[in-house]
Amino acid sequence: MNVDAIMSRKPITVADDDKMGHAIRMLKDHGFKHLPVVDRAGKVVGVITDRDLKRASPSDATLLEVHELLYLLDQVRVAQIMTRTPVTVPAATPVADAARLMVDKHLGCLPVLENGKLVGIVTSTDMLTCLAKTGA
Repeated sequence: MNVDAIMSRKPITVADDDKMGHAIRMLKDHGFKHLPVVDRAGKVVGVITDRDLKRASPSDATLLEVHELLYLLDQVRVAQIMTRTPVTVPAATPVADAARLMVDKHLGCLPVLENGKLVGIVTSTDMLTCLAKTGA
C-alpha cells in the first residue's frame, strides 16, 4: 500500500507571509496539528505545527492585556517560526517507507508531492489508523 491510499488529499495550507494568529485559528478551526506552508507560487516551503505555535506564543503567566497579546500575534509571520525545507514524499511511496522515515527523523507529518505540487499530507495519525485497519 502506498501513501496516496492513506493521505489526506487537498490539504489546508497557510502562506509563509500569513500572520501567526491566522495559523493558530486554522489549526483550531480544523482540529489539525500540522499545516504545510506554501509560498506565493504554491511551492511547499515549510511545515508549521501546534508545537511551533506554542513555542512562539506568550506564556500563560504573562501580564499583557488581551489586546496587547493579539497585537503581538499579528506581528509574527509564519515564515519566522515554521520548520523550513520539510521532508516530503511522493504519493507512490510505500506506507512502510514513509512510516520509517517519520520515525527516523521524528516527524509528525509528511507533505506529499507529485511533480513538485502538494497533493496531500500524511500524519502519524494516518499511519496509526492504517495499522489499526490492516492489523499488521
